[in-house]
Amino acid sequence: MAQKRILVVDDEEMIVDLCQRVLRSEGYDVQWASSGQDALKLTSPEQFHLAVIDMLMPGIDGLETFLGLKKQQPGLLGVLITGHGTMDTAIQAMELGFSGFIRKPFSPVELVHVVKESFRKAELSEENTRLKTLFPLYRLGEKFILSQTNEDVLGELIRTVESQTGTQRISVMLYDEIEGYLKIAAAKGLKEEIIKKVRLKPGERIAGKVFQKGEPIIMGRGAVDNPRIASFLKSRNIIAAISFPLKARGTTLGVLNVSRIKTGSPFSQADIEMLSVICSQAVMALENVRIMGEMAERIRMRALFEQYVAPEVAEVLISHEQNPMEVGEIRDITVLFADIRNFTNLVQHLPLETLRSLLNDFFDLLTGIVFMFKGTLDKFMGDAVLAIFGAPNHIKKPHNAAVSASMEMLRRFDQLKKKWASTKETFGQVGLGIGISSGEMFLGNVGSQRRLDYTVIGTDVNIAQRLESEAASGQILITESVKSQLGSRFRVTKEPSRLLRGLEKQIPVFSIGTEMKGSNL
Repeated sequence: MAQKRILVVDDEEMIVDLCQRVLRSEGYDVQWASSGQDALKLTSPEQFHLAVIDMLMPGIDGLETFLGLKKQQPGLLGVLITGHGTMDTAIQAMELGFSGFIRKPFSPVELVHVVKESFRKAELSEENTRLKTLFPLYRLGEKFILSQTNEDVLGELIRTVESQTGTQRISVMLYDEIEGYLKIAAAKGLKEEIIKKVRLKPGERIAGKVFQKGEPIIMGRGAVDNPRIASFLKSRNIIAAISFPLKARGTTLGVLNVSRIKTGSPFSQADIEMLSVICSQAVMALENVRIMGEMAERIRMRALFEQYVAPEVAEVLISHEQNPMEVGEIRDITVLFADIRNFTNLVQHLPLETLRSLLNDFFDLLTGIVFMFKGTLDKFMGDAVLAIFGAPNHIKKPHNAAVSASMEMLRRFDQLKKKWASTKETFGQVGLGIGISSGEMFLGNVGSQRRLDYTVIGTDVNIAQRLESEAASGQILITESVKSQLGSRFRVTKEPSRLLRGLEKQIPVFSIGTEMKGSNL
């Protein structure tokens, strides 16, 4: 805290010596004037916090002296010294603005007490005034929070700062991470060519220093200014200025610059507190706009992805912050292929629009069943479907889920086939074949930067597809790896081993009965 400066105004040398000795021992900077006229001359260039004034002096008395000093320094405190003090005198002194009253002779303890009590009362009064000023500012948060865009927030910030400070020049600079510069995002009182031209690096000029250090700076034309700071006030018209950092979660987003042009008083710590309240609400509003924008973009991206991939896959693609080409891992996965039998014959006898409707019904049916058993739809392949179980969402028994899903597919497909057959006999010839396998596979993005496919790759993917090709209409074929993990309630039948296309040797094959021994898992 800055050292308090006290002016003692008295023509009695003994009183002056006592006040100087006692008050300096308490850490105050004490100056002296022997008359009211000398005091007024001294306070013209100098600034004091409190004046200790004798009531009776040559020339103008202590009351008139204090009134004259208050005109020069409205915030000056006063302690009146008198050797003939009465209650009327004390009341008159208080009405004129004195904060303390002391009778001669007085002890050092009495003097220190009345001076400290004067400062304490002033601090309480200043705090009350500050709170009365700041409380309404917190209500401004409602205006900020209603802002829908960054431009709305910054516009409200400019208007609020202007109304609260009465300044003529305001600018908000935000840091552009891509270009590495602070740029003016909103302003009042600046020419358009200046707004477009200004680019500051962190640490450059006052705004750059404030951005770099994250601490506000007050500037003005007074004698107390730091010469290095004052040198940055290039315009002779600027009376005072504040550069204030805009910070969110410990990170500085930009800088608010406020200047008084030609007329106005210097800025104070109270102005810093006021800007702190205003800027904190503006920053919260900017964060709110950012979060709402990210949520909207996430929803948009999810809706876009889910037109092409399963919801689980959409979540994986949206959540990963890494390069999309690097999204992937090796997992133990169960894969299911389902394909319409005699579909080629349908293509030859049905209009394309009817085939399109048929496939839509088929894919809609199988997609719902895959999701019901917590699987992930990988892709549609002509008249076939590839689904995976156990990834990217983990489930306890992916083998059971895949087999249960395949049995439900057969049951529901039979119902759908009867519906189609009621309109055209050709539909009665179609059927559904299913192949299931499991093992270690790669699951992730495959392709190029311009075209990615989130899918599974591995030997067991090929085996499941080959089994689906081998399966008869209404049949489910599985590998030994699937069979070994199934529960006892499934009806499993050993089939002849088969040499599948692309494999070097035969593999054990099993089929699943269309009914379970017990309830569904």
